[in-house]
Amino acid sequence: MTSTFPNKGRVNYYVTAAGDSNGMRNGQPMIPVLEICGDGKDNNGNGLVDENCPIDSPSGDKPSVNFDTSKIIRIAVVGDVDSNSGLTTQLDIANQYNVQALILTGDFEYTNGNKVLSDLESHGFTKENVDIVVGNHDTEQDVKAWLNEERTFGQVNFAFSGDRLAFFNIDANTKFDCSSPQFEILKSQIESSNAKYKFAVVHQPFVTVKSDHPPNGEFNCYDPVFRAGGIDGVLQSHNHNYQRFDIDGLLYGVFGTGTHDTGSSMYPIGSDNWNGNSCIKCMTGQNGITIIDLQIDDENSKHFNGWFINMNNKVLDSFQKSNLP
Repeated sequence: MTSTFPNKGRVNYYVTAAGDSNGMRNGQPMIPVLEICGDGKDNNGNGLVDENCPIDSPSGDKPSVNFDTSKIIRIAVVGDVDSNSGLTTQLDIANQYNVQALILTGDFEYTNGNKVLSDLESHGFTKENVDIVVGNHDTEQDVKAWLNEERTFGQVNFAFSGDRLAFFNIDANTKFDCSSPQFEILKSQIESSNAKYKFAVVHQPFVTVKSDHPPNGEFNCYDPVFRAGGIDGVLQSHNHNYQRFDIDGLLYGVFGTGTHDTGSSMYPIGSDNWNGNSCIKCMTGQNGITIIDLQIDDENSKHFNGWFINMNNKVLDSFQKSNLP
């Protein structure tokens, strides 16, 4: 099994399960006074429950910590983050599950963007495995510098994933309708890409329930391009909540679950649908990170599994997509 985990330099030491007289679990050494695995409590007072503990999930309720990277690429998605301890917790969770690439769906410069980027890098998330789309609280030059690009929109690839994964960033802070140069460039890139998995990434959402921010108004322009070009999902944020839609077989998600706002300060869920399309799972008041596993070992099929995991390492939503275009 080859390893491309971004946190390959980190060592997770697991504590014992209650009643494990050998001081070992799954071959991992016990260390004192951290977490008691499986007791459902935050023993060390860091806001996480059972962090760094082995995950046994035969029912598929959580992503497996140990997976074959020749068969799966694991990505994580979150937006509307801030330079605070909540972001550190989310990145710790991403490291626990050995996330290989992080997709930041905009708004990371509310307070201190450099501190956010430093936190990413300290967790092994660098320019080599992090895509950032520009949000309305971000500066264009900082996003360009991170992406090493001359513009804030367009195709993003990671060397480690080869031709298996591509992202198409959309800058909705500037002109991006059907008559815009941005649209024409993106359309051409999406149609010409041979990547196995393709995701569109935008801060301001095409699809959202009633909340603090309305839809960006360009769904009818972009959705046909997404379908014709084989886009597998549309990753959005801007509204500080979690929303998951299946619009005629295509995943549209709002992943504004970063910790700029927390708890009751997060944005309301004011309806249960967008244009008559029911929200499969919508919630507010829960920060967390969404992990998506992309199957890459079958040349003839595509499949992915996803989990929204909150700050207490609890799965609040899970989903899967098969028979993708």
